[in-house]
Amino acid sequence: MENRYHMQGKDTKTPVMQVLNLLLGISFLGTMLVPLTGIHVHKMASALFLLLCIIHTVVYRRRMGRKRYLMLTAVLIAFASGIFGMILDPYPIVLQLHKAVSILSVCFLAIHSFLYHKSLFRSGKGRK
Repeated sequence: MENRYHMQGKDTKTPVMQVLNLLLGISFLGTMLVPLTGIHVHKMASALFLLLCIIHTVVYRRRMGRKRYLMLTAVLIAFASGIFGMILDPYPIVLQLHKAVSILSVCFLAIHSFLYHKSLFRSGKGRK
């Protein structure tokens, strides 16, 4: 019996991977919409996003390079600075650091998703 989800090409994804990517996108939107949803939803969505990022890293570990580990590190630093921002509330510099690192990690994630989708569309044109 042939395994129909065998990783043949770079863009072959199982249904589990597709659901994981969808959940990553939804939790990312929940994290980014903090002015609309409030801080409590932001905290829960960011914790879920961090957990899904780690699962995403484990699932795609064979294709990860140094830049993607740098992106995961930026997400971890943004999460940790958010926690320290809650603990060290009287010091506004910690919250400013959290905002700066969060903006940097959003830029990394946007570049990551753009390059991934761009390679998907480019590889799909040459298929028969």
